[in-house]
Amino acid sequence: MAQLRERRTRQRLGDAFAQLGDDPLPLLEYRLGDQHGVALLVLHAGVAELVPLADAVRATRIRRVQIGSVEADRAGGLVRLTLPATTVELPGLGAAATAWGQRLGELRDGALRDAARLVGGRVPDAPFGSRNLLGRLLVDGRPASVADLGAELARIDGSVLTELTFAASFRDLLARGGGDVRWFALAPDRPGSDTRKAWYLVALPGNLIALELVSEAAHATYLFRSAPRSTYTGEGPAAIAEQHVAAARDISAALIDARFLREPMALPMAQLASARYLRYRLALAALPSLAAARRRFVARLVHDDPTRWAKALDDLSPDTRRRVTRRPSGPGAPRRRRPPRPPEQTRAKTPVTATSRRPMPAYKVASPRCANVIMRDAAVCPFCHAKDPFAPMRCAAAARSSRIRAGPPASAAAPPCRSRAHRRPPWAHRQ
Repeated sequence: MAQLRERRTRQRLGDAFAQLGDDPLPLLEYRLGDQHGVALLVLHAGVAELVPLADAVRATRIRRVQIGSVEADRAGGLVRLTLPATTVELPGLGAAATAWGQRLGELRDGALRDAARLVGGRVPDAPFGSRNLLGRLLVDGRPASVADLGAELARIDGSVLTELTFAASFRDLLARGGGDVRWFALAPDRPGSDTRKAWYLVALPGNLIALELVSEAAHATYLFRSAPRSTYTGEGPAAIAEQHVAAARDISAALIDARFLREPMALPMAQLASARYLRYRLALAALPSLAAARRRFVARLVHDDPTRWAKALDDLSPDTRRRVTRRPSGPGAPRRRRPPRPPEQTRAKTPVTATSRRPMPAYKVASPRCANVIMRDAAVCPFCHAKDPFAPMRCAAAARSSRIRAGPPASAAAPPCRSRAHRRPPWAHRQ
């Protein structure tokens, strides 16, 4: 059972963009709240995955930014991880408790080192106190609000908004949202890397939150829904501040888990269903945070033209969207009356002539004379040179059966009539 669970875990984590080695996955005892059992503990790319052997229990994903402290008790063989809302204990480790405490502590310390290095590269001229504060706030993509950053917000804006396209669109977003409800996040593209990824999250009217990446290779604004559509009743950004905070946290976590890929969130369903994007469908099934961000997704606005970008943003805003009024319907609705028709002498009449009528389109059909395909309105067949080839034909048998004198015999060039109606009836010999 443990081997089967390990194979399934490797497949699921592979779908979630994780790269695992060939070493066997460790099997440890754990206690998480009311849960107590045996699980696989996998460490990869700044994440600790706790996968219970029981299929009924879901796996727990512990990001390194969530680890508050790590305590290792060698005498009791216990390692305790402090998380924001709960505590994870790994009992029964014995002498290996020290090694496991160091490995789990390295996850937390690595996140702090990456944050200090990225902040130092972004604002190298800032005082030590400012860099220390920013290094503790901007850890591994954790969103920092305006109240958290305080006076350092202006320093961050000046060092990040260096490209004119991003600066103009960001100022437009701030003007629309009021500038009070927004967040900034900073993270490496992978643990231990010097490549920085920075993004803003701005709350907008109409239950929207905008994601604006201001790092390299970012050319669009992504709009998400903060509160569920069924519960939103038209409040402003300040009234649903808690929903905005949760949305900013979930979107940032999805970016980190998806290795900063935005296509799995924004691709249309018809395009996502193609064989080309099978990788993204597997990632959506393996990463709950990515699937939740896709459910929040509303629109993607490309920075190709500032006027077009602003027009698309206006169409999504409830304040500038054109309201469509609908007529009441139902048994109690007033009857709709047509406007009175103008008198006959005031209506302009256009004379209908032969040239004003639109001619019927002509199509090619098989000629009944020679079986060649000709135009339906042809006066002479270009193949057998028969005049009016679609005129009704009468043969001597048809004329005799209808008691009409037959005309002159048909010429040798004309083909015989093969119509069922013109065949000689079986009682014709009696006449």
